[in-house]
Amino acid sequence: MYRETEKIKFTMLEGGILNTECFPKTTMTLEDGIESTRISAEMNEGQELPLLCDITNVVKMSQECRKHFAGEEHAKTFSKCALIISNPISKIIGNFFMGLNKPLKPTKLFTNKSDGLQWLQKS
Repeated sequence: MYRETEKIKFTMLEGGILNTECFPKTTMTLEDGIESTRISAEMNEGQELPLLCDITNVVKMSQECRKHFAGEEHAKTFSKCALIISNPISKIIGNFFMGLNKPLKPTKLFTNKSDGLQWLQKS
């Protein structure tokens, strides 16, 4: 299963892991976050599945968007989240998210997808 918006690709991986990956030079607004949550919920069919979220290409994420992603509505769409942050800008965004917004579900930062996937596949 695959969907995409102007800014994000959504792919359902084997084993029931939802992979989201932003396109290059993405700026995420609250509206983008709300749309991402809606599409994730549709693809997960209401289940809380592991989420592999690659924000490497994000150059800016609004405070409102980070707050949304750390909130209850978004938390209903995943069981745990591996955030991929493999460049300096995405590392700053990821650290802001983890430090200031404090997601409601288990969330870890990774510098590569394979480590993130391995963590998600552990029960």
